[in-house]
Amino acid sequence: MKRKQFLQVMGILVVGALLTVLILKPGSIPFLPPASQDSGGHSPEGEGQTDHGPEMPRGPHNGMLFTQDDLQLEVVLYERGVPPEFRVYPTAKGDTAIPLNDITLQIDLERMERVDTVQFKPSGPHLLGDREVVEPHSFIMKITAEWNGNKYQWRHEQIEFRATISKAQAENAGIQTAVVGPRAIGDVVTLDGEIGLDEKRVAHIVPRVESLVVAVHKDMGDKVQVGDLLAVLQSRELADAKNEYLTAVKRAEPVRLDHERQKQIFDNTIIMLDLLTRDLSLDELYSKIDNLFLGNSRAEIVPAYARVMRTQAVYEREKTLYEKKISSRAEYLLALEEFQSAKAQYEALREKVHYQGKLSLLEKKQALEMAELNIKTQAQKLKTLGLTDRDIQRLTSKNPPPFTHYELRSEIDGRVIEKHIAVGEAIRKDFSVFVVAELSEVWVNIAIPSRDMNLVEIGQKIQVRAENVDMKAVGQLFFLGSVLDEKTRTVTGRLVIANKDLKWKPGMYVKVDLIRDTRSVPLAVPRDAVQTFRGWTVVFIKVGDQYEPRPVTLGHSDGKWVEIVDGLRPGDAYVKENSFIIKAELQKSAATHSH
Repeated sequence: MKRKQFLQVMGILVVGALLTVLILKPGSIPFLPPASQDSGGHSPEGEGQTDHGPEMPRGPHNGMLFTQDDLQLEVVLYERGVPPEFRVYPTAKGDTAIPLNDITLQIDLERMERVDTVQFKPSGPHLLGDREVVEPHSFIMKITAEWNGNKYQWRHEQIEFRATISKAQAENAGIQTAVVGPRAIGDVVTLDGEIGLDEKRVAHIVPRVESLVVAVHKDMGDKVQVGDLLAVLQSRELADAKNEYLTAVKRAEPVRLDHERQKQIFDNTIIMLDLLTRDLSLDELYSKIDNLFLGNSRAEIVPAYARVMRTQAVYEREKTLYEKKISSRAEYLLALEEFQSAKAQYEALREKVHYQGKLSLLEKKQALEMAELNIKTQAQKLKTLGLTDRDIQRLTSKNPPPFTHYELRSEIDGRVIEKHIAVGEAIRKDFSVFVVAELSEVWVNIAIPSRDMNLVEIGQKIQVRAENVDMKAVGQLFFLGSVLDEKTRTVTGRLVIANKDLKWKPGMYVKVDLIRDTRSVPLAVPRDAVQTFRGWTVVFIKVGDQYEPRPVTLGHSDGKWVEIVDGLRPGDAYVKENSFIIKAELQKSAATHSH
């Protein structure tokens, strides 16, 4: 598209320069002027028609007079209320009427690419041509008549809206031609649409707290990125929320230290309990646990272990003496009982120390989790007010921002498309002060009539055209409503189109072309080849170095190609690209032919 626009602009500049040079060189103007012969162009018959050629002698019906020897023909191109037609009034010298059946008449219209032959027959007071004289009325007219045994001929040039452009000039202007012929095109249903914002790429920025505006850093149309500062506010509500967060942080610190201490005691207690299972001597045990932080568990478990070691030694000694009949059975049993009692108390104490240590650790952990949960809760409150993780971290730094200080930042990359904020203004917490949108893609919302539902499906590519602007895009249908509107009997469809150059503006009305089916047509040209000229829909044809408009009747179109129902013939060479250059030049002479 950009290359095409570049060629169009260059074409205009080149053609303008060429025409300037040609105008300065007499005899080189690339338009064939009307001939100044002894006959004239078509004229009105007193019913409001306009002359197409130079001033000609006029007859009683205000037609052009062609005179040779004793025969005179008044030729009128009649256009009032009927398609253009020739009406001829023949007379002899002295304006004597000639019986219409006594004269034979034919007019050959030599156009650029063809010859139209008009035969005549009597019709009331005049001879009437047997075919329509189609526009443009640009031709060489050859009149042949037979009357009273004699032949008469006239030749009249009537050339209008014809440009002569050399091959080199056409190439420099980017004018490209092609041959008209058959093509398969689609039958298109055109619907109305509207450009809308991509809702997934829009962010409404609201303060979320009652606040006062201190500074505004972005304006309408500014480009922003995620995290960019939009405005600075002051809020008492935010200050209270920050204070609650910091209070939760400070209260959690001693709880965290208490948990760390209890975990260290418990871990060391496990180590000590493991050492106690290795039958170490008291000296060996003390050497290994002397540097461990154990809290009260050391004072509880070590004496019990020492008592077990002592009673065990007494028991073993009494057992040996009893077996040697040195000690009595009573002393042996007393030693056994004391040993078993000490061991039982020791085992019970081991279980107690392990259980209480684990229970205390769980209690400390639970307290820490509650404190941390309180911090998270207060942090979440700050986030709901618009603060980021970075903002929250700054609260515990050495130089935190003022408690009332509130920064509004962009939540997405995009542009500011709405701004409702000014310094000194009091803002409600639910008021949208900025709207930021990422516009590299936009939506096209269309209402699809129920009768055309069979033409669309999810994923379909559909052409979008701007009204009154030469802008086109192809979008993909990604949404199709499942509910039919009761009033309009339509279903909402939605396309997404690229908008990197930001030319598609939200709110712009567009046309959406849906292809119904594909058919082969005898003649078709690109839509860009069709122009509007003097109220006609035309295609410019080319014969040699000459160009001329041809009014055409259009048929089916698929948005890119359009069927030509009438106005062109198979094999005609037409201007495919940059036809607007020819149109611009021909419009300079349009004043010579108006209807």
